[in-house]
Amino acid sequence: MLTVIVSCVYSFATVGLQPSNKGSSNDTNPTQEAMQMVQGEKLMYRNTKLANSVRWAMFAGAAAAAVTAVPSYAADGEEAVERIEVTGSRIKRTDIESASPVSVFTAEDISNSGYSTIEDFVQNIPAISGVQFGASINNGSSGYATASLRGLGDSRTLILVNGRRVVNNDLNLIPVSFLERVEVLRDGASTIYGSDAIAGVINFITKKDFDGVEFTAQTDRTSKGDGEIQRYALTMGANSEKGNAVINMEYTKRDTIWQRDRGFADCPLAEDDGVKYCTGSGTTTPANVNLDGTGTFPKGAYVVIDGVPRPFDGATDAYNYAAVSYLVTPQEVFSFNATGNYEISDGGFSSVNAFTEVAYSNRQSEQLLAAEGTFWGQVVPEDHPDNPFGQDVVISRRLAETGGRRYTQDADAYKMLMGFEGYFQNGWSWDVSYNYQRFVDASVEYGLGNPERFNTLVNKDLCDADDACPGLWNPFAKDTLTPEMIAYATIPNSPVTRQEMRTFQANLSGDFGDFELPGGAIGWAVGYENRYESYEEQLDGAAVIGQIYNQPSDSTYGDFRVDEAFAEFELPILSGMPFAEKLTFSAAIRWTDYNYLDSSDTTTKFGIEYAPIDGLLLRATKAEGFRAPSITELFSAEIQNNPSYNDPCTNWGSSTNAIIRANCAADGVDPDYVATSNQATSVSGGNADLKPEESDSFTAGIVYTPTFFEGFNMAIDYFDIEIDDAIGSPGPGNIINACYNSQDFSSPLCDLIQGPSYFGQAPLPGSKYRSVLGPVAGILDKSANLSTFTTKGYDFDFSYTTPVIGGDLNLSLEGTYLKEYNYLAFEGEEMIKAAGKVAEDQNASGRKGAFAKWRANVNIGYSTDNFSVFWTSRYMSATDSYVYDADALDNTADAIWYHDVQGTYYLGENYSVTLGVRNLFDEEPPYVSDYEDMNTINTSYDTAGRYMYARFTARF
Repeated sequence: MLTVIVSCVYSFATVGLQPSNKGSSNDTNPTQEAMQMVQGEKLMYRNTKLANSVRWAMFAGAAAAAVTAVPSYAADGEEAVERIEVTGSRIKRTDIESASPVSVFTAEDISNSGYSTIEDFVQNIPAISGVQFGASINNGSSGYATASLRGLGDSRTLILVNGRRVVNNDLNLIPVSFLERVEVLRDGASTIYGSDAIAGVINFITKKDFDGVEFTAQTDRTSKGDGEIQRYALTMGANSEKGNAVINMEYTKRDTIWQRDRGFADCPLAEDDGVKYCTGSGTTTPANVNLDGTGTFPKGAYVVIDGVPRPFDGATDAYNYAAVSYLVTPQEVFSFNATGNYEISDGGFSSVNAFTEVAYSNRQSEQLLAAEGTFWGQVVPEDHPDNPFGQDVVISRRLAETGGRRYTQDADAYKMLMGFEGYFQNGWSWDVSYNYQRFVDASVEYGLGNPERFNTLVNKDLCDADDACPGLWNPFAKDTLTPEMIAYATIPNSPVTRQEMRTFQANLSGDFGDFELPGGAIGWAVGYENRYESYEEQLDGAAVIGQIYNQPSDSTYGDFRVDEAFAEFELPILSGMPFAEKLTFSAAIRWTDYNYLDSSDTTTKFGIEYAPIDGLLLRATKAEGFRAPSITELFSAEIQNNPSYNDPCTNWGSSTNAIIRANCAADGVDPDYVATSNQATSVSGGNADLKPEESDSFTAGIVYTPTFFEGFNMAIDYFDIEIDDAIGSPGPGNIINACYNSQDFSSPLCDLIQGPSYFGQAPLPGSKYRSVLGPVAGILDKSANLSTFTTKGYDFDFSYTTPVIGGDLNLSLEGTYLKEYNYLAFEGEEMIKAAGKVAEDQNASGRKGAFAKWRANVNIGYSTDNFSVFWTSRYMSATDSYVYDADALDNTADAIWYHDVQGTYYLGENYSVTLGVRNLFDEEPPYVSDYEDMNTINTSYDTAGRYMYARFTARF
């Protein structure tokens, strides 16, 4: 692979390159310039023989900046001012502050965090809340990593790369070493960027004016000696008179951490009489047999030990599924990215610059769950020679001999973007581009059972009649499922998912020249976008004919087209006047037409910026939001989930709730019932009948940079977002509790509980809703337009930089206070108020997440020409269980502080060595009785523990 890349690079060695002063607008970002001033010569790339060789080896047209600066045009005698584009607006402007709140994180910020992946960096931004998919999710993961701004879900957080959409929002596929900065827009931006930007935007800006060579190698390892992470990155760039180009290659590998290797997660915990104890699943090895009392044995659960039945004891017989499951999932990611542009024309009616972006990423990831069980209700006939019960019995047998359910993904993402950009003689800028992206995930799932063949393995007549049957299986004893039986009765599942996106864009931006308001020229931008998206899930042939238990049986395909047009205006009312240093209004409108919707939609956004004095800015925005169902929400196939939930029937005999007592009794649950598993079985999937959701958002804030306090900056912003017809799912826990707390099961949510027969499971005797093991089963939790969301709070950001003893001291505090996070899971049900709670996240298939009221990062850094040191403290306030249980040991996930330290020593001008520790004091995630997985809220807290790392960087 490397040989091919080098050959391609060399073959373009004679192509000229554009001068750097015609580069991206991002090259002139004041934030970046300030960063380079602080770092001084440490980021300068020397004119070495190696650097010169690389310059001439770079191939022009490799890729390009997504955004360009408008060049300087001014009347005679006037000073020209360059304009740039910032996230949240398409209008080129002369400053980076706008009416919309934007957080900017530079490449240096990412480096100082010590993270090897952008997943970890982004998910620790305080504005992120609720469930985050990533390395700490094993059960139900597909290997991807996401970000959920405001806790409103990754589907409402628009991910951009250089201002353009990506086909798949997987953060794993964005290389750390290729980033110049990350811009986080913290208000609704549907009017500017279209659908999916209701909660905000995360825009990853890549390096475009990079000159030289940079090589980075980093290795991370936990203090327990596991979970190693390796990262190797190479970046090469060059500028010349006709263009510029950058190439980046990065490889990252993350090793496994097992749940059994962390004391807080080595077995699932249960509580009884104020004591925690290890438990597990009632699907065990050897088999757990549930008798109905019609034979010679009393009603109840039994296991067979040395051929003799005895009552099942959950404390000793339950299956510890945690011990054989991943705590941190392994993965490998390779990425190749190239950007560049080439000047075609520099004069005439308009300049013309060709640009392109090329990207390829491959992610290979894996999850490992405990072995599958005979969840389909395996019947062992009376005449089985090892059946000691004298009757047909239903067994719950864990197929431990298979080694577990292993899910692997081999995902490829491709991007080819080509376009032209330029500027007219009057300073108006334009660009047109075509962006083709494709994502293919070839998955293989091992250890899945074929119920028909397992029935054959326990039935002598059927086994004798099948020449392929390797012999009769004794499920009443351990280690009896032979390799031949496993090969006969389990089937690998190999579904393939494909996504495609094709986008044509055209934009024009400028001002009205001499037609000015008192504050200056009226800025404007207009544009058009046509986007096509398709989605396909091609299922395994065995699954289609029903030979693999609990797998989707229908392949799915769907596509749509959307046409969009927008206009944006910036109206400078006043400027440079007493008590009106600046007063600017902004307005934007966007028209959207999806081909599968009955009508088009129009959204608007308004903003105001008011600076009464120099250094003080007051700002506010009011925006309408629009989000059409995503391609996956429309067309994804059904999948089974096993979310944790708080069972309302636990020990219902001592409950004072008359409705609970009556319903649990009617459902055949014993008064002293304690579940052997707290996992429900539910199904989620696409819904082609979804309609768009709409939102209103409001932000108001203050930005203060006092002239009398040099180096100090502060910003405080209020946010308020309301979403109607929100696409989501009620969540299994919400469905169960609403149903069991309704008189005679009268809640409409009860209709979503289909019972164990939906999955082919054996029922609990006398129960409509429960499997033989006790948990509620067969919950339909598909997406629907059924929710409303309201979230309010404050973001705050303080920073101070000052020279100290020959170096620079940098202090910063950034955080979010979540005042309110409410959602209505289903019309007619109680409003769920989740701020400060551990609650089900409707945007993550009902998984529990922590919606902490306070999240904050404190950073202290000191740097000189020879070394730098940084300390970061990450804080998350305590969260209470939404489902409060007076008998629970712990209804609160305690507040947590994580501390990270890092030191870098610069070996001359070209080399640096960095050592650091993340989670310095090895803080364990908090225990909460109503946990999600791993006895904690693994979707919101660090589960790996203390990480130590070393990094070497060479720059030429």
